[in-house]
Amino acid sequence: MPRIRKKTSKRGTTHQREKIKHKAAGQRKKVKKQARKDKAAGKIIQKKSKKDPGIPNNFPYKDQILAEVAEQRREAAAEKQRRKDEKRAAAAGIDVDDLETTQTTEGIDIGENDGQGFDGIMSLRPALMSSALKNKKDSKNVTKEQTPAIPVSPGPPTFRDVMQKADVILYVVDARDPAAGISDALLKEAKDKSLVVLLNKADTIPRESLVKWLAHFRSSYTVLPFRVSSAFLPSATPFEPPSKKPKTVPMNDALGLKALWSHLDELAKKKKSDELVVAVTGVTNAGKSAVINSLLGVDALSIYNTHTAASAKGPFTTALAQEVVVAIPGANTPKVRFVDTPGLQYVRAEYSAEKEKEETRARDILLRCRGRIDRLKDPLFAVSHIVSRADTQDLMLAYDLPAFVQGDLTGFLGGLARVSGLIKKRGVLDHAGAGRIVLRDWSTGKFARYTVPPGTSTCAPSEDGDEEVLATVRSRKELRKAGDVKLIKLQAGEVDERDVEWDVAWEEDCGSSIGGGDGDEDHEEEDGDEEEEDSDAQSKIGDGDTDKGSEVNAEEEEDEEDEAPELLPPPPTKRKRRVSFALPMGDGKRRRKRDWT
Repeated sequence: MPRIRKKTSKRGTTHQREKIKHKAAGQRKKVKKQARKDKAAGKIIQKKSKKDPGIPNNFPYKDQILAEVAEQRREAAAEKQRRKDEKRAAAAGIDVDDLETTQTTEGIDIGENDGQGFDGIMSLRPALMSSALKNKKDSKNVTKEQTPAIPVSPGPPTFRDVMQKADVILYVVDARDPAAGISDALLKEAKDKSLVVLLNKADTIPRESLVKWLAHFRSSYTVLPFRVSSAFLPSATPFEPPSKKPKTVPMNDALGLKALWSHLDELAKKKKSDELVVAVTGVTNAGKSAVINSLLGVDALSIYNTHTAASAKGPFTTALAQEVVVAIPGANTPKVRFVDTPGLQYVRAEYSAEKEKEETRARDILLRCRGRIDRLKDPLFAVSHIVSRADTQDLMLAYDLPAFVQGDLTGFLGGLARVSGLIKKRGVLDHAGAGRIVLRDWSTGKFARYTVPPGTSTCAPSEDGDEEVLATVRSRKELRKAGDVKLIKLQAGEVDERDVEWDVAWEEDCGSSIGGGDGDEDHEEEDGDEEEEDSDAQSKIGDGDTDKGSEVNAEEEEDEEDEAPELLPPPPTKRKRRVSFALPMGDGKRRRKRDWT
């Protein structure tokens, strides 16, 4: 038998020591390599500060130094508290001395010691709220409660019910591409109604483009330019977290407000009724709810916001019809009932070619611009639609690119990737990353696009209500000089000829598909990759899979499970070789005895 003894030494083998050395060397090499990369990328590297070893016990002046350090900490804490008191006193509108007296005498019993001791630092304890601050907060709460809230009631369940109930159709379109947001089926349905086309977001396009679109539409409809109030405008940095101290912005500074109210007053007088029903319609993210809030002067209806959309569990756009009743400004005026509707939903069309379906999908995503469209799995099809419609020279000037052929997607993305430094390993250009830059500028408004109506339309004389809006809209030359936007001209879109879903009831739980259009387009607009995968699954279901087919498949699977044969016995395992040490033979040699099983 071999001799087995207990290991008495804790010393490792040479192999283990060398292994630890190599591992430590590799870790140091890895850290140095990462530090070089961070330095080349311009990252701020924070070095770890060494821990203070403290004062040795045998140092002769240790007590004095500790006392000085404690005194410095007390002074720093007192200075910090003094600055807090000054801010609170300035907010309350009282003197700092009055605030200090209320803090030291209110709610603190100096005679009783709670075990913490009293060494002059009692002022650092959290003081109770002064009476002045309490009075100010109470006054704020009172003013908020006294503000009259406008009640919001649910509206009709379907779009056809809204059309039958409405007296006036207020069609809200995006002034940057008005023709693309107009539905031909809705215009035919609203022939017997009073139709008003509202060119919203008029401040985002040049003055020349706005004048041409007004002249183009006024040959057939009543058209008014409009810009919502500052409180309901989209954020300049929608993808950044909101500031902790929001600024107060006015809710009654909308442009074109007087002209719209006067026109509704005229329609109400013609009707000779106590109430005028106005249905506000349009595609998703056209600004319907923001227009109603601007007319009311209060935040009555929720509007689309990128910050709330990212954290919202339910729909973050208008999912159900809502009604708001308000009186027209002035004396002895009738009331107006505004019906805020969800975005237009179109009937799913059958496309003969895949290219036509992809173009329609890209147009709907870019028109609605809902969610983080820069996070699409494949952003190239949407960027291709932009490049095919955009002016080549404007793209070159906006992104400082070399010349490329009109409509050349590869040339545009390749130049943008080089300019932005989006180069992968072995010099491969990141076209997808360059496309996401364009889509991000499109979402934030830096990609300031505008269109002009087809043909040479003569500029009609402006009406009285147009002067208020046109005076604030910048010209094309002024927008090009502005450094915050990239002015690019696009080809005008076409009027949508798809039929509208009139009798489909709106549901609150279908927030991911609210906003009109085909299901594929709407699902692709959602944030993150998970929602895009859900949209692909839903589009596959919509293409032909039915619940009945899924039940049949489930039954077939159950039958296969019932008819499954019995399990076969496991295959024989490999033979194990056993080695046993036999007694030495007669010749004195020890031989192995192999036992094969």
